[in-house]
Amino acid sequence: MKFDDILIYAICYFGLLTSIYFLVTLIQNRHKIIDKPLDFFPVVSVIVPAYNEEHTIIKTLHSLVNLKYAKDKLDIIVVDDGSTDNTLTIAKTFAGSHKNISVLHKKNGGKGSALNMGLKVARGEFVGALDADSFVRPYTLMKLLSRFENENIVAVTPSLKVETPGNLLQKLQYYEYIMGVFLRKIFAFLGSIHVTPGPFTIYRKSFFDTYGGYDENNLTEDIEIALRIQKHDFEIENSVEAEVYTVTPRTFKGLLNQRIRWYTGFVENTLRYKSLFSRHHGNLGVFILPSAFLSVLLILVTMVWSLYRLTDLTTQYILRVYTLGFDFWKLFEFHFDAFYINLNGATILSVITLCVGIALFIIACRLAGEKIRLRLSYIIYLFVYWLLFGFWWGVSCLYHVTGRKVVWGKT
Repeated sequence: MKFDDILIYAICYFGLLTSIYFLVTLIQNRHKIIDKPLDFFPVVSVIVPAYNEEHTIIKTLHSLVNLKYAKDKLDIIVVDDGSTDNTLTIAKTFAGSHKNISVLHKKNGGKGSALNMGLKVARGEFVGALDADSFVRPYTLMKLLSRFENENIVAVTPSLKVETPGNLLQKLQYYEYIMGVFLRKIFAFLGSIHVTPGPFTIYRKSFFDTYGGYDENNLTEDIEIALRIQKHDFEIENSVEAEVYTVTPRTFKGLLNQRIRWYTGFVENTLRYKSLFSRHHGNLGVFILPSAFLSVLLILVTMVWSLYRLTDLTTQYILRVYTLGFDFWKLFEFHFDAFYINLNGATILSVITLCVGIALFIIACRLAGEKIRLRLSYIIYLFVYWLLFGFWWGVSCLYHVTGRKVVWGKT
């Protein structure tokens, strides 16, 4: 058996195994998808860390004041992290007409330090954060609070989506985020959520009071907090009905910088909390976290092998041109065997895996309440995303090997 076939079998079997497991999990828990009506109304503090967000912060604050929640029980805290634009002035002007908004200012120290400043003055029993380029829907907070069904649940994550995708790169991220909505719900059913997204995850403030605030030197504070919660055997829930929209990078460079930070932070934090890789932590320790690393390994091996095969084919092409005496027309002679498809097991399995992937996307769209749009951009997503995913991880690994420092910055 050729290495190509072995690699295809490995990827397809892994993909089918996880897909079927996730689908079965969704079916078994289908009655738990819809949120229950909220029957308690605690005080909630929302921290908005902002650094040079003059173009979006007004829209962010408008979305918060339009939440369907009692204003006297909603505490909004804007923390300007040393912005060099008009963010602070805009925030203060807006807060002047809203009694439940306070604005703090500090020297630039990063998102973690801004969140910790907000935690110190937060008066809510529950606390959350909303990035200054993200926006919530009116019923989002009530949906999230309804998921705190017992004292062991200390965090609830929202349904995170892309705000008005414009160019092709943002449309690819749109499909990625829709699949993220599906996966986060499955992970909740499995007790395995390992990322609490910065945009509007809601926490019990008592967790921070007991176990400390945000790690100010962490690249991905949302991963660190989630893994810390899992380490202490608390639960993280999810609401697919709690919609939050975020602005995603428009340029390849911005997206690359974001993903390098995400993936480097993921590796650093999982190594920091390596004790989670155990049977004690159930699905998270024995399946979800190991699967995350296995998927990355398969993608990287596939990319390296594909690069090798491409180099080999290019070399053969050059040699053929030389052998034909540089008669380029002979390279384009029509041969029926060029259209022959070898329907072996690997090919059939690949087609099945592709069909399952499309089916999962349709299910993810329905779960996220999105229209099912199998457009050209989705076809591009199917065949290009894994290349981008592998490239991002490859660059992240290169940064780690060479010791190049990754810093938190705007995307």
